[in-house]
Amino acid sequence: MTSSKKSRKLYCFDTSAFVMLSRTSETIIQLPEKLWAHLEKMMKKGVIISHTIVFDEISSGTKNPDFITKWIADKKDSFLKKTDFQIQKVSQIVKKFPKLIDIAQEHEQADPWVIALALEKCEEKTLFEECECVVVSHENPKSSIKIPAVCKDFGIRHLSLKEFFNEIGLSAYITHS
Repeated sequence: MTSSKKSRKLYCFDTSAFVMLSRTSETIIQLPEKLWAHLEKMMKKGVIISHTIVFDEISSGTKNPDFITKWIADKKDSFLKKTDFQIQKVSQIVKKFPKLIDIAQEHEQADPWVIALALEKCEEKTLFEECECVVVSHENPKSSIKIPAVCKDFGIRHLSLKEFFNEIGLSAYITHS
């Protein structure tokens, strides 16, 4: 008797992915409402997640909120909090990739937390379901110190926004990378 486990895929968005979505929507091309509705639906279903630090990076200190700040305002449930598991992983990530964060910054930076969240979600397997968590960012995949390199080192798949839209079948809406 073979057991067939369901596979669930989660997309863990970094601040840079949200910022690029906002810039794309405001300056390069107008992203259609259908796309925003699809992203919102994915967030409500828990397929797109992120970290509370990402939420804070996008929304804190904005006197004149931009499009993406307004768009995420009612989606705070999709931005998950720190856990003990993540705290341990962030320590490992920063120790191995110290240039991932800027130590001169006074506020906490999301990059290691996004990766730690993805690692945590990958660990959440049940008897009937396996989970793959993919990090989505708009960072240079050739850099040896940015999110794509850290993801590769920790065995997490990384996608650019363009690759993400290709994977979910909405690439027709995106003409720029």
